Amino acid sequence: MRSIRLGALVGSVILLVATSASMVNNRSELRSAQDARVTAAVLAADQSVESTIARAIAVVVLANELTDPADLARSFGADVSACVSVGDTPNCTDVDLFALSTFGAAAAGSAQRREPAVVVDESTDSLLVVSRGAVTTAFRLPARALIDERARATIAGYSATVDLEFSATSVNDVERLGPVTNDGRRIVDDTIGLPDDGGSVGVAASIPDEAGLVGEGIAGYLALLALGTVLMALAGWTFLLDRRTLERRATTDELTGLVNRREFERISQDKLLAADRFNTGVCLMLIDLNGFKTINDTLGHQFGDLVLKAASQRLQSAVRDTDVVGRWGGDEFVILLPGIEDGTGVRASAERISQALAGQPLAGDIAVTAAIGAALFPRHGREFDDLISAADIAMYSAKSTGVTHRLADVHAVELAAEQLGMTSGYQSPDRRLHPSEVDVGRRD
Repeated sequence: MRSIRLGALVGSVILLVATSASMVNNRSELRSAQDARVTAAVLAADQSVESTIARAIAVVVLANELTDPADLARSFGADVSACVSVGDTPNCTDVDLFALSTFGAAAAGSAQRREPAVVVDESTDSLLVVSRGAVTTAFRLPARALIDERARATIAGYSATVDLEFSATSVNDVERLGPVTNDGRRIVDDTIGLPDDGGSVGVAASIPDEAGLVGEGIAGYLALLALGTVLMALAGWTFLLDRRTLERRATTDELTGLVNRREFERISQDKLLAADRFNTGVCLMLIDLNGFKTINDTLGHQFGDLVLKAASQRLQSAVRDTDVVGRWGGDEFVILLPGIEDGTGVRASAERISQALAGQPLAGDIAVTAAIGAALFPRHGREFDDLISAADIAMYSAKSTGVTHRLADVHAVELAAEQLGMTSGYQSPDRRLHPSEVDVGRRD
């Protein structure tokens, strides 16, 4: 099962990586195709603008006194204005181009260079093509006339749009800019400089930016990503469950659900450090069920397990939320009670625990009693091992004398330690204990 989960985790990672790579590649390919289209569109527009300007220059050069300006304008399409003048009498299609502010400079330049001049007329967003000689000819070419029908068809085939911007500022060798993304469109900007400081024409081609985050087939990619994410989440969840199960097994007694011996020791060490830091008391109780071996021998281990489970539940119900109940081993339980500092508190807690165990049968009609030994921090020791040893001595004293509970006697603990050849870790108080603090038990 673990190998299956590991395989699912690896597979989900591979699926996510492969899907992400495919998304990136698809987006890159789509973006490259878009950039090629928009670049081709701006090149088509550039060629059309330059071709139209060149044709207008050729037309004005060939014009003579018999040329009809309407025929000239008609050859360039709608919105084109033309004027032909011999002497001081202009013949215009509609607007007198000779009256424009830009005409004078253009005409002077044309006469000086003896060739047509092309200048930007910003007031009308158009180009003015002027030839000054025996016959003076002028064309006004708006943006629509600069891009011919063939170029428009090509640009439409790329699903692109083109905008022209006229500027009286001259430019030289401006590098094409783009592609860039702006307002959801992929844009390429180019600038055509007019000769002899006539200004410039900006050409901007754009297409909708269809690449987005993943390119085409977003629904399929999202489905694959969702599948990979779900598989990874499930694999991670099962690994987390395994880890929690292992942690629970390492810290919990499997039969009773109480903390086990190792975890109880770890928690107790932390509680004792806190008690020492804040100068508070702690009581440790060791509890042994009376007659449990007889129950196991006569009724069987399964019934004995029921008794242990019921006893653990009774113990938990008899203590506070801040107290820690654990199984020490066999039919022995341990309880750590922070905040209890004297025999009065020990007596109250021990009697409550005894009544909880013996009050009603634990399993079937079997009722049990318990012997409880208690030790106080720091009176009977400052280390966990010292306290558990003191509680153990007190518990066996209670069991042997028939009382339900007994508080450890410092002198008895020290004597036992000396008999075992150990160095006692117990610290005697400045006065002898009152008898009520030495034996807080009562005979059944």
